[in-house]
Amino acid sequence: MVLYACKDLIFATRIRSTADALGLVSHPACHLDSLRRHLIPPAQPSAPGAVRVFFVDLDLGADALSLTAWVKQNSPSIAVICFGAHVQTDMLHQARALGADLVLPRSQFTSLLPQLLKRFTPAPISPPPHPLTPNS
Repeated sequence: MVLYACKDLIFATRIRSTADALGLVSHPACHLDSLRRHLIPPAQPSAPGAVRVFFVDLDLGADALSLTAWVKQNSPSIAVICFGAHVQTDMLHQARALGADLVLPRSQFTSLLPQLLKRFTPAPISPPPHPLTPNS
C-alpha cells in the first residue's frame, strides 16, 4: 500500500493515479490520526496490504516533518520519500536529518514517480494458476 500526504491536490492526484495505473492501493494520510489508522496495529512488512512507502509533500511545513519523524520512529521499514520546491533547502535538509529515505525536488519527484512506486512496492501478486486435477 502507498500512503501520501500532500498539500497540493495536483500532486495528490498524480500519486493516486500513478499508483492506480500500476495496480497499487493508495490512500491520503495528511494528519497523524489518519496515518495512525493505517499503521496501527503494524502489519508485517511483507504482509499483503502492508504500507511500503509514504510520500510527503514538504509544502505541508512542520506537519510534513512531524509525519516523517513519526513514521521513521514507529515504522522504520516504511520508505519515506519527501519532495518539495528546490528553493526549500532548509525543509529538504530537515527531512533528510529526520531519516527520510529519499528527499527530492518536485521536478525530479514528478519524473521519477513511476520508478519510485515500482522500486518501493512489490508488484501486485496474481493468483496462482488453478491446479489441474488428475484424471481418475
